Amino acid sequence: MNKNKLLVAVTLALSLSWMGCNKSGKLDTKSEFKAPSGPVELKLKWLAGERIVQDMDMKQSMELSIPGQPGPTKQDMTMGQEYGLTVLKDTPGGGHEIEMEFLSARMSIAMGGKTLDYDSTKKPANDSANPAAAKIQKSLADMFGKIVGSKIQYFLDASNDVERMEGVDELENRLSSGAQADWLVPFKSAMFSKDRFKLIMSANRYLPPKAVQPGDTWPNTLSFEMGPLGTMTMDFNSTFQSWEMHGKRNCARLEIQGTIKSTPGTNANPTGLTMTITGGDFTGISWFDPELGITIDTTMNEDLKMVMNLPMNSRGNAGAASRMQTITNQMSQIINIKLVSVK
Repeated sequence: MNKNKLLVAVTLALSLSWMGCNKSGKLDTKSEFKAPSGPVELKLKWLAGERIVQDMDMKQSMELSIPGQPGPTKQDMTMGQEYGLTVLKDTPGGGHEIEMEFLSARMSIAMGGKTLDYDSTKKPANDSANPAAAKIQKSLADMFGKIVGSKIQYFLDASNDVERMEGVDELENRLSSGAQADWLVPFKSAMFSKDRFKLIMSANRYLPPKAVQPGDTWPNTLSFEMGPLGTMTMDFNSTFQSWEMHGKRNCARLEIQGTIKSTPGTNANPTGLTMTITGGDFTGISWFDPELGITIDTTMNEDLKMVMNLPMNSRGNAGAASRMQTITNQMSQIINIKLVSVK
């Protein structure tokens, strides 16, 4: 397996860890909400029949320190996904049934003076001059081709927690069918699993459990499995900083600060890779519209240090024990989740 390809896959899996779900409203309509003098509930509202489209955009820079190389290897990457949420109906007990559809995916990677671009909405270029890049692009096209257009049904309870999902098994079966690129295995296992899809709909993770007012702070913890890459845990505090106009909407400005850590997976990884986050900090801002029950915009800044252990090539020695190589990765990334439209 090509090490750079595997590192890209790990990076992709980690990069999407903050992708979440923000319900949105009609942003072109001027807010009529007047901030109260006391506490107010910041609670999501799902209106039956709404069709919501959101976009996640990520910009990332990292430095890989690889033994035997004179200096760090630098890599820049941008990545985006667009998805739609349709509120199908209310369910007994105050819950909701919501359908998620993956609409598009895009990615650009710059490393070693070369750039790889992929966009599911465009016809891929035939890069005959660079067979290695063409092979990677085909692998991405094959994978995202099975994802884009897929739909998952979510059944939420009255607290907006996921009770169950439908469609995940079918998507996992499609992803595992056909020829598999080894370097994509950890990425697919981490990012397209039941636990990961459940996290996407954890829309209330920044919101308080009770009515709050400017100056109030509350703790949160998120922990989720990333397949063979282990378990990631995020501990953070959210603070209701102030009332603030965001576009035409009067929003609660929430400021977020916390730490990230991980533990290796207990199941064997077919690639032999293990990954541990040895240090991670993040800050963020989220604008919540209580009139519409909507988080209209969220921006996160993360700084992470990872240690990855992966097997070196055995150079064709059958039965030889794999030698392990340790690579450190210092990564910074900015993730923005924004409303596109509501119909």
